[in-house]
Amino acid sequence: MHSPDAVHHDVIVLGTGLAGLSAARDLAAAGTELDTVRGLLERLPEHAEVVAGGVALDRPGYFHRATVVAGARQEDEIVRSEVFGPVVTVQPFGDESEAFRLANGVTQGLAASVWPRDHDRAMRASRALRTGIVWVNTHGTTVSEIPHGGVRHSGYGSDLSVTGLLDYTQVKHVML
Repeated sequence: MHSPDAVHHDVIVLGTGLAGLSAARDLAAAGTELDTVRGLLERLPEHAEVVAGGVALDRPGYFHRATVVAGARQEDEIVRSEVFGPVVTVQPFGDESEAFRLANGVTQGLAASVWPRDHDRAMRASRALRTGIVWVNTHGTTVSEIPHGGVRHSGYGSDLSVTGLLDYTQVKHVML
């Protein structure tokens, strides 16, 4: 368990969304996603605090600085929304089962990343998290050979791989 106080500003690296690992993301879609991220941060309850980032960048495009929000609670909009921007909330938990309960206690299920030190904990997390993808000690990587898709309110079906192609097929069984 990490304290929100353990978040350090000096680890946030700024770059373009095309430069691999970066702490900024171009929230294109005509600025709609940028407006959504800004709105969520502007509506933070008093008990939640932006401890790093929190602002759009003054440059061409729709970039937002990577943002860390501490003190958010499970019922807060920022936790319950699927934020398609470089925003993470930090919530304390007592043990693994509580962490999984909190993570699964939202209506979305697109992706999760876990950063355990041991294989057994990684496998428990992978089984317990109800998401379309679980990254272990990495985040945001996909390959075309492996399907990717959300569960619950995060979407229907899969993209990538042969599994993604199946959404465009109609199976018919004919027996003579």
